[in-house]
Amino acid sequence: MTIVQPIQIQVAQSIFEVWDKIGVSGRAAKLEKALSTFTPNERNMAVWQIDNAKQSIADTRVMPGPTGERNELSSQGRGPFLCMSLVESDHTKIGLVGQVFTALIAGNPVITVGPIGQDIMDKLTPFVGEGVVQNIAESAQDSLIEANHLAGVAVMCDAEQAQQLNQRLAAKGGLICQLIEETDADTLSTIGKPHYLLRFVTERTISNNTTAIGGNATLLELGSMND
Repeated sequence: MTIVQPIQIQVAQSIFEVWDKIGVSGRAAKLEKALSTFTPNERNMAVWQIDNAKQSIADTRVMPGPTGERNELSSQGRGPFLCMSLVESDHTKIGLVGQVFTALIAGNPVITVGPIGQDIMDKLTPFVGEGVVQNIAESAQDSLIEANHLAGVAVMCDAEQAQQLNQRLAAKGGLICQLIEETDADTLSTIGKPHYLLRFVTERTISNNTTAIGGNATLLELGSMND
């Protein structure tokens, strides 16, 4: 049976590769143009996430292998992310801005929820392009959570809500859906840590081995002796 994905997931999937391929620098350039539309505290959160990405995931890391091969480690986005809050505090919007900017700078299209999400989407869309950030009503968030091609859920919630949502995501079929929770909506202690970003990306390794063929004459000689 063919499962029809919500239209927001379809749009996010269609734009994912394009958004991811422009790289951290390209995404940062677009996101930085939108910073003036946010309040000072929201802007500080957004700038922190952008700068953290520039330092930690922007460059491809070259790691020589034990037999002389060249290994290149880079990161890429995971796919469509749902960013939302199940709790309210004075810092709810700052936290949501942190979620959205982290997901976006990591290479993921974003779907937000409710009026606050709509405001964030409206501020970002002129700079990042249509479809990179979408918004849904709170009544539609359950259908998005159940979508097979949702890559992750970034949520502000309490510990019990996090446990329930984690169990719900684990029981889903399709793509493994990452839960990224912030359980302290007052201090945003998780969103403010450098490693928060790493949960929005997946690592990609390319290994170039020139030692076994052409680069290591001894191995070629041994092979010819066995013929």
